Amino acid sequence: MNENKIAPELLLMANTQPELTQDEFSAQFSPLGAVADTTAKPERVIVFIECDEQADFSDLAGEGIRVNEDSGTVRTAFLPVNKLQVLSDWPGVNYIAPTRKLNFLMDRAADAVRLPQLRQPSNLSGKGVIIGIIDSGIDPRHPAFKRRVLRIWDQTLTGPGVLEGRYGIELTGRMKEVSRDTVGHGTHVAGIAAGKDGVFGGIAPKAKLIIVKSDLNDGHIADAVRYIFRIASELDRPAVINMSFGSHFGPHDGSDYLSSKIRRTQWAGEDYLLCGR
Repeated sequence: MNENKIAPELLLMANTQPELTQDEFSAQFSPLGAVADTTAKPERVIVFIECDEQADFSDLAGEGIRVNEDSGTVRTAFLPVNKLQVLSDWPGVNYIAPTRKLNFLMDRAADAVRLPQLRQPSNLSGKGVIIGIIDSGIDPRHPAFKRRVLRIWDQTLTGPGVLEGRYGIELTGRMKEVSRDTVGHGTHVAGIAAGKDGVFGGIAPKAKLIIVKSDLNDGHIADAVRYIFRIASELDRPAVINMSFGSHFGPHDGSDYLSSKIRRTQWAGEDYLLCGR
């Protein structure tokens, strides 16, 4: 066994593994990405392998070692603990490190941006405000958005469109469930902006939402901006739009066509500005 190529945590695991019960192992090594097993002792862990770009691990399958990529200088693998010596001695392997269990941290986000300090004197919660999300859609059935998604313009579905563009379909009521966020990005973004949850709450949990599921063509994005502000104007509500995407095309000084179009968007005689990126 080439111990210079093995992270200390894995060495400790290999040296003590025969003496550990499953409960003891879980308590000590659960942050290391151990795979749950129903036997008395743990059998394998998930590891990172730092290796040569073209290192060949195909023959390791017979040893029960499953490397998840055919090329690359850092790869992931399932490794039986008792095969650590085999992997460390394999040609092209430079280092083996354990993976670690990460945690969801949205429960700490509010404190990190000092949201409680803002709310205490101001009592701001997003009530009366519309947040427009142009993204991959939303899961309208998610309890964090219950009764707060006013409408969805799904630009990717076939339909009669809206005033701003004769394509896609506008959905309200139960029909909102026809639109699906198959990517998850839009739902994630909406949760940060306005999710209502006791643990993973968003910034403005009482705001209403107007969602545009877009194909991210910048012409369609310009139409989506006009759509959201028109609906907000009709409802006589202030509105802000979040667009969490971008590209490397064109200038980045606000002179591109999309930025110019947004600056010129007007409803009810008022100028609306885009907020959030």
